Amino acid sequence: MAEADLLKPSYAHNMRLIGHCDQAGRSDGQQIMVRNGYAYIGHVCSKGFSVIDVRDPRKPRTVNYIANPPNTWSLHLQVHDELLLLVHGRDMFSQPEMADERNYYKPKAGTHGAHRHEEGHNARNWSAGMAVFDISKPEEPRQIGFMPVDGTGLHRIWYVGGRWAYASAMLEGFSDYVLITIDMQDPTKPRIAGRYWLPGMNLAVGEMASWPLELGRYGLHHAVVHDDVAYCAWRDACLVVVDVADKANPKLKLGAALRRRHA
Repeated sequence: MAEADLLKPSYAHNMRLIGHCDQAGRSDGQQIMVRNGYAYIGHVCSKGFSVIDVRDPRKPRTVNYIANPPNTWSLHLQVHDELLLLVHGRDMFSQPEMADERNYYKPKAGTHGAHRHEEGHNARNWSAGMAVFDISKPEEPRQIGFMPVDGTGLHRIWYVGGRWAYASAMLEGFSDYVLITIDMQDPTKPRIAGRYWLPGMNLAVGEMASWPLELGRYGLHHAVVHDDVAYCAWRDACLVVVDVADKANPKLKLGAALRRRHA
């Protein structure tokens, strides 16, 4: 696309658009990670991820697209060294009740789509977990591992290399997304090492929530981890700070008590 054909932003300060890529017609993109001149883009509606050659920023071009299993979206991904970690979760918006996107942010969305049996058979028809790809050949990602989970699946991942990754996961038996620590020592066999949730989220063991469930989603959106501390954006529970030094037993470091006031 010639520079003269690029869209002119309505407002810009000391910036101008120099290149554009239509992502082979897959215009939806939720998260982008760039490594060695290639951009990896996680999709919502397109249910997979794209690889864009951005070595010439004026002429980015789509070089690959890797599709997910049916009914599975990959909103988020992480890239470090020669590994790409990709979430697998149920495509929430494919469900009729999610035609109004506002329903996704309501409390009942937390347990929505959890593993269940209907009429005596397994009703889950999506992939839930985390896929691991080798991107040593940037244009040819190759899946080398997968970590399955029971439940709806993963939402966000935090990975900056090394042995440990962290993610938000909606697991069977919980009211919404919780924090998991992931052992990446063998990238072909990643495994959950530990979990942390707010007391009241583990419905499977009879916990009772102390917050007004009808007014908000008390689930982990994502965590940013530094020096064995996970700073967790816990949706309507606000900030939760978790000590993850013991990967098998994460624990609360600084209160999750910053809950929003409800009218």
